[in-house]
Amino acid sequence: MLKIDKIGYTLALCCTLAQAQTPFSAADFTATDVNGRTWNLYQLLSNGNAVLLHFMTTYCMSCWAYHQSKTLHTLYQQHGPDGGTNRVKIFLVESDPATSVNCLYGLSGCNYFTPGNWTSNTFFPILNDHTLASKYNVSEYPTLILVCPNRKAYRLRPTGAAELFAYVQDCPVALGQHNAALFDFEPGSPWSDVCTSIALHPRVRLVNLGKSPLQKSYVGLFWQNELLQTVSWQGILTTYQDTLLSFAPQIRNDSGILQVRILSFNGGAHDADSTNNYRAHSFGKASQNEDHAFLLKIRTDHFGAETYWELRDEQGHVLRSGGNLLVGPNGGGLYPSVTGGPGAYSDNATIYDTLYLPKPGCYTLHFVDAYGDGMCCANGQGYFQLYRLRNPLDTPILSGGRFGAYDRRRFNTNASTTSNPPSDTKETTTLHLWPNPAIERLFIQFTWDRTESLKISIVDMLGRPLKALPPVPAVAHEPVTTTVEPLALPSGVYWLRICGPTGETITHKFAVMR
Repeated sequence: MLKIDKIGYTLALCCTLAQAQTPFSAADFTATDVNGRTWNLYQLLSNGNAVLLHFMTTYCMSCWAYHQSKTLHTLYQQHGPDGGTNRVKIFLVESDPATSVNCLYGLSGCNYFTPGNWTSNTFFPILNDHTLASKYNVSEYPTLILVCPNRKAYRLRPTGAAELFAYVQDCPVALGQHNAALFDFEPGSPWSDVCTSIALHPRVRLVNLGKSPLQKSYVGLFWQNELLQTVSWQGILTTYQDTLLSFAPQIRNDSGILQVRILSFNGGAHDADSTNNYRAHSFGKASQNEDHAFLLKIRTDHFGAETYWELRDEQGHVLRSGGNLLVGPNGGGLYPSVTGGPGAYSDNATIYDTLYLPKPGCYTLHFVDAYGDGMCCANGQGYFQLYRLRNPLDTPILSGGRFGAYDRRRFNTNASTTSNPPSDTKETTTLHLWPNPAIERLFIQFTWDRTESLKISIVDMLGRPLKALPPVPAVAHEPVTTTVEPLALPSGVYWLRICGPTGETITHKFAVMR
């Protein structure tokens, strides 16, 4: 039995192929649909059409649910060749070699289960050809493969018509006699946050989207609109052919915009589409903080097992990590069907983790998505947010969720690990609380300098008492552990106070998040 993948149908407002998985070269094929018409992939692409392949099996209930959602029907009606914009050609591909054609029609002669007639009101072609799944290395269903006119293919999750068309619009399409374009701009650094300085190794792909050969081009590299370098290229690129241009390394210590632009090509030829003549990447200053303790909040999407993260110092040492160890730090885009693994998060779950930084410096949050489409927004509103622990209800110092296989965010701290809580704590007393922030319960561990009965209470930020615990006996210099459960407090910041009979007090701040 072939493996069936799960699916989400959440619509997104926008999406780009840069947020999809890494492209691969599309294998050509010629196939005949169930009505006897023959189709060739490369011929369709040469006409400027993007091609969307919906790989399914007739007994796959998730495939049937997606089919019944009419998403592809809507996309076809709005942007297909019959009454639409003629931007995309759609094919339904039955992929099980053992399934009889009767299963597609929902007839009694079906040798496997089928929930209905797949051909009813399906206006785009249906291919009963299992060899295509092998050509495109598809083994989970449903799977969508988008092939752009430049013959690059992308594996996509089944999602809404608006998002699918956004992907289609991001395909490079040949237009006009002379048309030079820039794609796949890479600034050459995994970070967009500048701590003290950042080393860049920019490169960009020059593509010919015109009918005439591209023979010569000058491309400039700019920082804040100031020209840094010009690269000259000569050769022959026919339609959809491309070449990679590299620039000299750059060191920047400020925020700004790095941009590449086509300055001229083919001896000053007029460009049929100048909108693709430039690409840019923004760099901002990393967040500056006087704290050493932070709260990381993670909200997973419909595929929580795909998430993995690490906290790293300036030398790249991993200080803390979480999520699916099967994915790991280098598994972005490599596992299109991971559903579990050591440490894997649940779907649509909220996770809190407290991060303590050992010394001042620049630190990195490294997030990985196994499928390669980030945590937001086509398959749930996933995100990560980093807060100062002393005020976890404030605006996060950084946040993310929209990315492809990886997202790497840097932040600074100038704080040492020493802290000075507002209390008259004695050297022979200690107080620890966890988890912080708390949700339903709070664990308390403390030591006291003598044996006596202590009062424990929770007060708000103005010192007003909110909750009192029964007296707790303390044994001199021995750790005592107790629990507040249920916590029954709304989201906010509070103080836990321990008082001795003669007025000695220790306090500790904590947060509640729900």
